Amino acid sequence: MKQVFISLLLALCCAASQAAVIGFDDLPGDGNGFIASGYQGFDWSGMGVIGADAYPDSGFAAGVVSPANGAFNQGGATVTISKAGGFDFIGAWFTSAWFEQELSFEGSRDGELLYWTDVSFVIDTVTPAWIALDWLGIDTLTIYNSSGTQWMMDDFTVSDTVPGTVPEPGTLALLGLAMAGWMASRRRPHGRRGDRVAAQAA
Repeated sequence: MKQVFISLLLALCCAASQAAVIGFDDLPGDGNGFIASGYQGFDWSGMGVIGADAYPDSGFAAGVVSPANGAFNQGGATVTISKAGGFDFIGAWFTSAWFEQELSFEGSRDGELLYWTDVSFVIDTVTPAWIALDWLGIDTLTIYNSSGTQWMMDDFTVSDTVPGTVPEPGTLALLGLAMAGWMASRRRPHGRRGDRVAAQAA
């Protein structure tokens, strides 16, 4: 029963936090056009998709972490990534397309600024940099750059968990049942051991 209890606890944690990694490999990587609104449930303002083979000697080639493609800021502009209902931004890989530059980030919800980076993150054209922010419950992520040129983003990692979310009643019922069973299984051995001691004394 203890194993069942632990398994249900793990299931509850997994249900509360479903991480998703978006690699952009199911989109054309020709660098033309913008990522359509609604792709993977997000709106991608100012972002396109480009393949690793588009510019072999650039940061676009070095920046692909998933098999084929990555997202980039069209025209070198500031971009926003948003989702109705909110999301948790865990992190992503970033690489500069042409020369070293700096990125900074803001996270907001319902127009209210919740998070911002106090320092800029330096990215180059050679090695993807994992930038982990772990921002909870935002609905818009804004990415600024210092150079006005392109950068590559890959394996955009998010979770649907929003602070304040309450587990569904069915999940709570299963957890309660497991706890009750676990407590019962802990009480039974003490009773049996007491019975054995009484029998030996007799």
